[in-house]
Order: sequence, then C-alpha cells, then structure tokens
Amino acid sequence: MNQRMEIREEELHALIDGELDAVERARVQAIVDGNTYLRERASLYREDKARLVSIYGGGMSEPLPRAWIEQIEAASKLQRWRAQSWGIAALAASFVLVFSGLFAWREFSPPPMHADVVADALAARSGDIHPDTVIPASATTEVTDEARVMTAALDARVKAPDLTRLGYRLIDINEYSGAARAFELRYAAPDGQVFTLYLRRSSGTPRFDQFKQNGLRVCIWQDDIVAMVMSGKMSAALMQRVASLAYTNLTL
Repeated sequence: MNQRMEIREEELHALIDGELDAVERARVQAIVDGNTYLRERASLYREDKARLVSIYGGGMSEPLPRAWIEQIEAASKLQRWRAQSWGIAALAASFVLVFSGLFAWREFSPPPMHADVVADALAARSGDIHPDTVIPASATTEVTDEARVMTAALDARVKAPDLTRLGYRLIDINEYSGAARAFELRYAAPDGQVFTLYLRRSSGTPRFDQFKQNGLRVCIWQDDIVAMVMSGKMSAALMQRVASLAYTNLTL
C-alpha cells in the first residue's frame, strides 16, 4: 500500500511540531519511519524549521498550542475579528510570537471585501479577472526578468519565493495591470492543491489577518510597502508555515 496516503500533510506537520498525543505520535512516526518519501519530507520540514529559527531566533522552537490552532480553525464561525497592527519590524516578527506563545488572537470575522486587496486576490485566483500576461515557471529567463518587473512595480526588491522546502512548486506568474498593478504567483503541492501568492503595492497600513472563506484558508501579510495575500486549501498551522517561508524568501 502507498503509505504516502496513510497520513495527512497536517499530521506530518503536527508530528514535527510536537502537537500529537503519545498514541497518535507513535502511529504517525511508524508510518514516516517506514516510508522513504515521508522520511525525506519530514527531514526537509525540520531543516526548514531550523532555518526559520536561525533567522528569527529561538522563539520558533516552541510548538504552536493546539488550543490556538482550534481557535483559528473556528474563526469563520465567530462574529467578528481583528488582529493587532504592527510596523514592518513587528510584522516580520509576528510568526515568532505565534510559535513562542506570545501572539494573541482576537475574536474575528473576514475583512470587508469591497475595493480590498483580498477581494482582488480571490478574484484573480477564481479567474473572475484575467491576467494580462502569464509567465510559466519553465521559462526561467522570463521568470528572472519578471522579478525585475515586480521590483519596479512594487518599489521593492522582490522575487518569486522558493517554497520547495514545503513541497510547493512554482507553476506560473500572472501579471495584472488594472487600477493597481499586481502579480499572482501560483504554486502546486504534490497532491495537486494550488497555493496562490498575490502581490501589489501596500495601502501603507500594516496588516496581518488570517481567516477561512469558501473552503480556502486566506492570510494577508501587509507591511508599509508590499501587500501579500496567500490562499490555499490547508490547515491554519500549515498556512502559518507557508506564509512565513513566503514572506522571508520574498526579497532579493
């Protein structure tokens, strides 16, 4: 039997983050130990976690409390939410606070969708708006050139983040002109699930939100220069990990 299908991606992350009880930990570990593919993925995830710790400090070595994950997962059922706003330095440290047990979630609901970067990002993902240009990841020279285009448009030295450590491979880059020039980077997971990263100039107000809408986990991470909207069908814990890696690997 193909053991790749015997555990979910969330269970593998929970094993690495120490979130499983003794029985589940033994079950998942036995499956991982008996499967070369899963052992390699677990090793890569641990290397990625160590890399983030080396960048941000020891705070990320602490596991994300299960109660917080449950609170985030239940967010779409709550009436309203707001997350605190930080400056750019605090934004870069926000995931450290999550993993070290210092980040406090408030009761929340999805942000307003009209004339909003989140609405535009989800419209791009669904195909409701069409890109002016599509650059396949296989065209490496064009992808490199696109990094220069994004840098000029966003007034920040950016590139397509490398998310292969978490199993996400860049598919293509979509460019939109519209009222605000924007870029959508599409990634594919081994199971075919698509993760999108939508970029455009920030409105200037730092913002960090995460919520679930229409079956999608959505995270907006905005500093005073760039607004990033990330979306995909994944758990809150996996979104935390992918969003953090995307943010830290965005700049040249």
